[in-house]
Amino acid sequence: MALRFRLPTLSRRGFSLVLSVAVLVLAALYLLYLRAPPPMDAAAVQEFRNTCMKSARHASGGGDMVMDEATEAKFGAYCSCLSETIESNVAPEEVGRLAQGTASDATLALLDRIVDGCKPKLE
Repeated sequence: MALRFRLPTLSRRGFSLVLSVAVLVLAALYLLYLRAPPPMDAAAVQEFRNTCMKSARHASGGGDMVMDEATEAKFGAYCSCLSETIESNVAPEEVGRLAQGTASDATLALLDRIVDGCKPKLE
């Protein structure tokens, strides 16, 4: 006959210790790997908005000149929509890769959807 494997028995104190260690390990894993990414730099977001506004003016034929209030309001709404959506949906590391031109195809597809979602702000 084969010997049966017996589970070790734990006292309440031993079980509490094992449970506490497991909770600490899970908390450490959460803090290291699963926490939210740090927010983007406010100066970088503002620079993006300024560049977006300048590009929108150029695209509409105004050059660097400030346009009328209604057009500027549309451009502002569009650029704010873009920056807020990118800030909340794209990781800061991917934004850095975008600036370098090495972003993944998934990120580029996400940006296309973001731009399509913000286009109604221009109307």
